[in-house]
Amino acid sequence: MNSARTDGPGREGAGGGPHISARADGRATITVAGRDINTTYFVSASSAVLAVLLALVVLLGMWQPWQGTAAAGDRKSTETAGGPQVPGASAATTAHPGQHPSAEEDSEEPEKPETPQTPQHRETSPSPTPSASPTPGPPDPADVAFARAGVGTCLDVYDAGWGRLNREWPVPVDCGAGFAYSKVTMVTTYAAKCPTGAGRWGWGHINDDGSSTALCLDRVFAVGQCFPATLSRQADGTLRGDGQLFTVWGCDRTQVPHGRNAIMAITAVLNSGGCPRRTDRQTLSWRVFDNAAEICAVQTTR
Repeated sequence: MNSARTDGPGREGAGGGPHISARADGRATITVAGRDINTTYFVSASSAVLAVLLALVVLLGMWQPWQGTAAAGDRKSTETAGGPQVPGASAATTAHPGQHPSAEEDSEEPEKPETPQTPQHRETSPSPTPSASPTPGPPDPADVAFARAGVGTCLDVYDAGWGRLNREWPVPVDCGAGFAYSKVTMVTTYAAKCPTGAGRWGWGHINDDGSSTALCLDRVFAVGQCFPATLSRQADGTLRGDGQLFTVWGCDRTQVPHGRNAIMAITAVLNSGGCPRRTDRQTLSWRVFDNAAEICAVQTTR
């Protein structure tokens, strides 16, 4: 029996495409991808069609072209999502600039590329607003008083008996008043620059601005004023006294400052000559103002 060969639609030329060989003995040989599949057929038109369909089913089961299409689609999707691979970089760490790689995305909308940040200008501290100069307060009254006490000013200032003046700042008074106890003879910067000696005092003051002022004072003696003194009896029976001459002391007081034992009452203030003598009490005298004047005084009775 002669054999007949039928090439179906699946044949792809003489190469490795599928083809079917039918023989008169009812057997058929199907060649798919270089493999021969023997089958029995009935020599009829319907048998031939059935054989062709069977060959196509087998061919599709072995080839599975949709897997290749899906793989190609996956590769395309991977290249689109991950971008071109950088040599030496792992695909798991490849991401868009500014985007952290993650397994899932919160949104299907593609993330917009980040705008490169421009260098921020360094914030400079604002220049301090110059504050208005504080309004000066009222001047210290002591500063004013010392500034006003010029040479020739009479004051009611004296030593209170304990080496301390009776005033915190000078108070000008009438030089003819009975309570004008001292007089400004010089104004300087420091009390140490004032003349020293019996009946004199240097009164220094520090102003609020740090400057200093000193008033050089001379005691204004008058008959009837009293001052404390220390009296000592000499070998010939006379008295010798050490007077605290810048101090004004109450003539009727019964107490005296520490270290003193007598209260002396002024009987005369002389520029020349000698003190008047008394028969009831001994008169003592003190030279003051660099011997420019003499003070005469007797001890008060207590």
